[in-house]
Amino acid sequence: MNVRHWLFWYGVYGFCNKSANDEITIYADKEKCKRLGYFDLMTEPCLSYILKHELDRVDDEEFCEEIEAFLQGEEDVYYSYSYPPNEKELSRQVGHSAPVNDKGYKPVYITIFSKLSAAWDMYAIERVVKIIADDFLHIKVERIEFLDMPTYEETKVSYERDYAPYVG
Repeated sequence: MNVRHWLFWYGVYGFCNKSANDEITIYADKEKCKRLGYFDLMTEPCLSYILKHELDRVDDEEFCEEIEAFLQGEEDVYYSYSYPPNEKELSRQVGHSAPVNDKGYKPVYITIFSKLSAAWDMYAIERVVKIIADDFLHIKVERIEFLDMPTYEETKVSYERDYAPYVG
């Protein structure tokens, strides 16, 4: 499994608050040759922030309605699906199990809303990956391995160069 953003690692190593939104890719192998799926993970605080501060940037009314329903509901995990808007985008459909829309298309992107953790750390990511693997890949995962995990020193250099100057 691979986490896309450095911000996740900045939070893991304590350079800033832990992230509330991350993107992950799940692989079947350490060499990252067999990609199983790609998901966006959003925590409850992240979703609340979107509704309070970013509605003018979110042009998908249905997505906002899904967020509101999730925040008001009892579910701990919810899946929001983005389907191909036209036949030209069909090649981007997920390769794993996922619900089809009324046109018979699988999603091109899946966002997971989660109340399981307020922010993402390694344990919270492992927990949600096991849920995703069961729900979409239909496999029971015993062990999750983080691929391309930077060291503390690498993360510090990246943080000081790319992030710290802007949070001031």
